[in-house]
Amino acid sequence: MYERNLANVTLGRYQLLVAVARGGMGQVWLGRLQGARGFNKVVAVKTLLPEEGDRARLEGMLAEEARLSSLIQHANVVRTLELGEHEGLLYLVMEWVDGEPLSFLQARAAERGGMPLSVAVALGSQVLAGLHAAHELSDDSGPLGVVHRDVSPHNILVTYDGIAKLLDFGIAKATQQASPATDAGELKGKFTFMAPEQILGATIDRRCDVFSAGIVLYLLTTGQHPFEHDSTAALIHAIAAGGAARPPSKLLPDFPPELEQVLLKALEKDVDKRWRSAEEMRAALEQALPAAFGDAGRTAVREFMERAVGDRKVARREAVRRAQLAANFRDAENRVALLQTSADSVASLRAISISQTNPHDDADSVLTERPPAPQRSLPARRRTRAPWLAATAGVMVALAALLPRLLPNHDAAQASSAAAPLAGTPLVSEPTPVAPPTPSVPAAVASSAPAPSTAASVPTPPEKPATTPVTKRAR
Repeated sequence: MYERNLANVTLGRYQLLVAVARGGMGQVWLGRLQGARGFNKVVAVKTLLPEEGDRARLEGMLAEEARLSSLIQHANVVRTLELGEHEGLLYLVMEWVDGEPLSFLQARAAERGGMPLSVAVALGSQVLAGLHAAHELSDDSGPLGVVHRDVSPHNILVTYDGIAKLLDFGIAKATQQASPATDAGELKGKFTFMAPEQILGATIDRRCDVFSAGIVLYLLTTGQHPFEHDSTAALIHAIAAGGAARPPSKLLPDFPPELEQVLLKALEKDVDKRWRSAEEMRAALEQALPAAFGDAGRTAVREFMERAVGDRKVARREAVRRAQLAANFRDAENRVALLQTSADSVASLRAISISQTNPHDDADSVLTERPPAPQRSLPARRRTRAPWLAATAGVMVALAALLPRLLPNHDAAQASSAAAPLAGTPLVSEPTPVAPPTPSVPAAVASSAPAPSTAASVPTPPEKPATTPVTKRAR
């Protein structure tokens, strides 16, 4: 189990670059997947916190989150890509959302005069669309009855292009299936966004998420919580057993009445009086404020994002780029160090091999386990030198045999003695023996006798019969 910083650690196919968020059960990292030919994909990787605790239970919750969220394919839900395990550490890989948490947008808007109604309703309607996709989820066994149970601005991301995405199904519950990670009657989620039945531990269904979405939209449109309170304990009591939610018009006199009715119905404490589904509430919002939908609504959200967090968009993207460059630099350093280590290892093996004069002296020597070094062959130039010199020697011997005919004024014995050193040089495999000198014989006999044969000589043409000079007599 990892108890150290996971920055720069590679989990399976994913390299963790820098931590970007921390929650109740896990930590989210900026990671990347590197593939062939320069392929690079930025992802978000969620890991469990290293603190002591019920690891088996936390791992079960993470696995359940992966199972449920991977089944949801919707533009307003963060996609789950993979659940992996590396050396006993579970990790969840999700799409990287290039944007900001809705909680930060809410705080930034409060600093700058509030969020426009059309923008708030547009974002709220997108969240409801993602919730409805989760609520309608089913598998081969039938409807799952998924309830998110933790709908809050912290679990909603908004891209810089104005797309709201619901995330963190870590405590989601499939009400139609038994799950050890989500026991009945167990209190999970953020108190300030819980429905009354969730606080009281009663049976919950999709209308629990509708109530939470109503609180989120109330905060975005008014800047305040729908239930009056002085502390967290007072707020919990106001939601569970107190009166009805405050009408938004008491805070903002010009609040649209149609929109107010939609919010108050979502915040009904009686479950049967609420909107029956997230989709039903979304359709009601579209009727109450049509300007928040269509092309006009999308344009309004993009313009708001540019005004509110345009500066952060540039800084965030630059931070991602720098994190990847730093990782590239570290990877290059690691490759160089690995090559240097390999070179040192090879040099050490060579030194050991040279110092071992006779590896057969010690049968138990470690060097006997080393595979034999490949035989080094001589360069081609050295391998071909001996045949060329042998041929040259043969030519020289042949020339020596022809010298008596080419140079009639020189004695044949002198020519043979001059050629003898070349014929006897050790340039061929077997030196050619030189025949001993023969006694003088008459020219006629010498011409008819066969010439001695040698390995490096060539036959010579027969000599012409010698003629005896005639001495002129004096008269």
